[in-house]
Parts: sequence; C-alpha cells; structure tokens
Amino acid sequence: MTQEELSAAFRGSPMKRAKLHGLKRNAAVVLGNVGTREHVDVLTHALDDPEPLVGDHATWALVAIGDRR
Repeated sequence: MTQEELSAAFRGSPMKRAKLHGLKRNAAVVLGNVGTREHVDVLTHALDDPEPLVGDHATWALVAIGDRR
C-alpha cells in the first residue's frame, strides 16, 4: 500500500493521520504483543522498510515473538 492509497482508503477518518509508516509501525507493535511464529515472514519483510522506525519495531516484534516460544 502506498501513502496515496492509504490516504484514499481512509479519507475523512482519523486513521489517515497515522501516515503509512506509522500504520506499519503500529502493526509491528501489535504483532510483537500478540503475534505468533506465523507472522515472522511479514515482520522479516518489514526489516527492509525504507523507514527506520518500521524496521526497528519489526526487530523488536521478532524478538518478542521469539521470547514467547
């Protein structure tokens, strides 16, 4: 999803304020808190995100999932 697609999908919604990198970061936090091993591929892909905030939170989430095993 691009920033433009996000803006169009959430036009008129408070969700639009998060911006794409904020939404991705929040998703990584959610997966870090409740995710399982089946989410590892998605988080591994997020490590390569051009926004460092996303990659940092994906790293945290992967560690959190690993700690729950």
